Amino acid sequence: MPEDHTFKGLDGTFHYLDWGGAGPLTVLAHATGYCAGLYSPLAEMLLSHLRVVGMDDRGHGLTQAPADPRGLKNWDVFVQDLEHFLDHFNQPVVAIGHSRGGVVSLLLAVKRPDLIRGLILLDPIILPFSWMWWWFLAKKTGLARRVPIAARAAGRKKVWPDRETVLRVYRGKASFKSWKEGFLEGYVKYGLRPSENGGVQWCCDPAWESRCFAACPHDVWRYLPRIKCPTLLLYGADSDSFLPAAARRFKRLLPEATLKAFPATGHFVPMERPDETKEAIFEFLDTHDLV
Repeated sequence: MPEDHTFKGLDGTFHYLDWGGAGPLTVLAHATGYCAGLYSPLAEMLLSHLRVVGMDDRGHGLTQAPADPRGLKNWDVFVQDLEHFLDHFNQPVVAIGHSRGGVVSLLLAVKRPDLIRGLILLDPIILPFSWMWWWFLAKKTGLARRVPIAARAAGRKKVWPDRETVLRVYRGKASFKSWKEGFLEGYVKYGLRPSENGGVQWCCDPAWESRCFAACPHDVWRYLPRIKCPTLLLYGADSDSFLPAAARRFKRLLPEATLKAFPATGHFVPMERPDETKEAIFEFLDTHDLV
């Protein structure tokens, strides 16, 4: 079982898990709407090579920090929070990030290269370059909140009778049927909290989750050539968040990076392919003498 910890962030109390482990300090950054505890099955698989910790981002999990959707214009605040978290340990880390967590880790690796000695991206949300102008306009005009992923998040059921009901219902959803054992259970265990009026509710408010999606940065590509640390990118061949065009451009802009696509896999690479993810991470670490 991971140990619960907190630390004082810039404007709140941030919760994180420490799974222990032997090896270099590694920080696992989660996707929008989720929390660190969801990734426990993957974290536990890495402990033979790494010491793994993971922070709940603001508006997620047990972290207590301002999360007003009206004030979120981009993902800069998540980069600042992760920076403060890594400064807390006073040593460079291996950064593993899934989805938004991958993009945030990438941006921090550019901003503070002294903090990150190895970068591992798991199906990061980096839109194809040809979409960037459209996405910029969508954010400026407010249309970003209407894209399907943001609209679905905004309408998500917030309060449930109990965890057992959530687990039963979510096991029947198509998006979660390909998840390996332990991940959905971790989502239900760590992603819900008691509701004031009885029952349980998601720690990540649907309005905040929706706004996080709508605030996805449109200018990630300009940062890629500035990454200096060894980089591994694992993505799903069937992902709707990291498309083949994005993979080709990523490799062109950062030719020294290692990219690997998992066939018959979507956006949830660590949940769908935990064993293959672990093996690819270990091979990358050995190749670059990061362990």
